[in-house]
Amino acid sequence: MPHARTFNCLVLASYDVGEADRFVVLLTHEAGRLAARVPGARKPKSRLAALLPLTHLSVELKETQSGYLVTGISARDRSSDHAHLQNFLIRTQCSELLLALLSDGEPTPEIFDALCLLLEKDHCTAIDILAFSFRVLSLLGVLPESSDRTFAALSKEERAFVDASAHGQPMECPKAYARLSALCTQLVQEHATRALRAPDVVAACSQ
Repeated sequence: MPHARTFNCLVLASYDVGEADRFVVLLTHEAGRLAARVPGARKPKSRLAALLPLTHLSVELKETQSGYLVTGISARDRSSDHAHLQNFLIRTQCSELLLALLSDGEPTPEIFDALCLLLEKDHCTAIDILAFSFRVLSLLGVLPESSDRTFAALSKEERAFVDASAHGQPMECPKAYARLSALCTQLVQEHATRALRAPDVVAACSQ
């Protein structure tokens, strides 16, 4: 009988399955992205109901023949303004980005830490998401060097922002950052396993 292990997790996505279960995609500090079934999570007063997107939890997982099963959780989430719609939508872009770029079972502790820092911010902006995206691309080894012709159209200030973001160093973004945003979108699309919809939703809600 396999023993359960406790993982430090961020919930990237949650889907209802069956009559009362949930299926969650977790980003773990120890083992990278994992998928697990949460039995009875939608039952009234279920102790597993807290497994919702963007929550930070210690999750007890048991590996079975059909995959991982959640057997227990304990909260680690710090207070943040998830209730604000715009803030929530902006953060949702991070989850969708990682769902599209990460493969199951590949440990990515630095990406986990970067997402934790982002979710701890009281107010998250589009520039924060842009910097986070460049950081993720860098950690995955798919962000070109700043001297690459990919960045030929960028100004010195814009290249400095990309370099700082790639190393997780906060830096004020140039006021006109349309080229940076377009470049980031292009790079993500080249490596994503599916199209991203959250940016369009955020843009529509901002109008």
